[in-house]
Amino acid sequence: MSRGKSVTKLLLDSSQSALFAGVEIHNKPHIAYRYPTTVILIINAWELALKAYVYKYIGKEKIYEKEKKEKKDKKYTISFSKALVLVRDDIYSKNKQKQYRPVFENIDLLNEYRCSNVHFAESNLDPIIFMLVCKAVLNYDQFLKDFFQKDITKDDNLIILPVGFKLPFNPIDYLKQDYGNMHNEFVNDVINTVRKLKNDNIQDSIVIGFDVYTASVKKIDNADLVAAIDQLNGTVKLVKQVRITDDPNAPAVRMNDELLPPLTYQDVIDKVKEKRPDIKLNKMYNSAMAIIKRDASLCQSRYLDPKKKKGMKKDYYMEGAVDAVICKYDELQKEGI
Repeated sequence: MSRGKSVTKLLLDSSQSALFAGVEIHNKPHIAYRYPTTVILIINAWELALKAYVYKYIGKEKIYEKEKKEKKDKKYTISFSKALVLVRDDIYSKNKQKQYRPVFENIDLLNEYRCSNVHFAESNLDPIIFMLVCKAVLNYDQFLKDFFQKDITKDDNLIILPVGFKLPFNPIDYLKQDYGNMHNEFVNDVINTVRKLKNDNIQDSIVIGFDVYTASVKKIDNADLVAAIDQLNGTVKLVKQVRITDDPNAPAVRMNDELLPPLTYQDVIDKVKEKRPDIKLNKMYNSAMAIIKRDASLCQSRYLDPKKKKGMKKDYYMEGAVDAVICKYDELQKEGI
C-alpha cells in the first residue's frame, strides 16, 4: 500500500481506471471482442467500487474472505457477488427503500453475461449489452457521487457512444427479431427483469439507449418512441417521436417552433379531403375537430404570450390527427349527430 493513501482511495482510483479503460475500449472504432472486453472492465470497476463501500461503511475486515488454516498468511478479497450482496443489503436496510434496485439488477445482469459463454456465439446480443453498459457507467458515476462525494466527470467527460457514421444498431430492426428462435436465456433474463421492476412500480430502468413502448397496434399509447408490433403480420409501425403528456414525472421538454406539431388547421383539412373527398366541412366535421383539439397528444396551442398563456393562440396538430378526425367523423355520422 502506498503511504498516505487510504484503502478506500486506492480501491476507488483503481476502480475509476478500470471504468475509463472499459469506455475507451468500447469507443475504439475497430476492435474485435468489444463487448466481452468492455464488460470485464466495467464489472471490475464496479467490484472495486463495491469493495470500497464495504470497507468504508460496513467493516474493514468484511472485504476479505475468511482465512483458511492452510492459508493464514494470505488474504483474499471477497468476490464480486459477495460484495454486491453486502452493499445491496446495507443500502436497503439504511434507506428502507429500493431505489437502488435497478442499479444492482443492471450490474448483476452484466456479471451474468461476463461469467457465461453466451457472447461467444451471440453477436446479436450487442444492442442489449450496449444498453446495459451505458446504464452501468451512468449508475457508477452516481454511485460515487452518492457515497464518496466523488465526481468522475469533473476532469474527464468520456462519452459511451462515439461520433460515427451510423448508430451501433437500429432500434426498430432490433425489435423485429424473432426472439423465440434465439435460444438465449440472457435476453429473457433482461426482459423479465425489466418487467419485474415495472410490476413493482420502480420507474428507473436497467438499460439506456432508447425509450420504446411496444404493444399491439390496437393498444398504442404515448411514448418517446412508439414501435407498435402487428402480431398478425410481424410488421413494426413507428408512430411518433415525441411524447406529449400531463404526467408531472415525465422528462421536461422545452417546446419551440421546431418541436411543435407539424400541421396547421388548414393542413389537417387538406389531408382529410385528400384521404376522404366525401367528408363535408359541416357541423359534424367541426364537432369531430373540437374533440381532437381537446386531446393533448394530437393538438398543441401556441400563445402569443406563452408564459401567461393568454391572448391569441394558434393550434398545431400531429400527423395522427388526420386519421383521428376521419375516425371521429365516421363515428358521429353513424350516431346521426
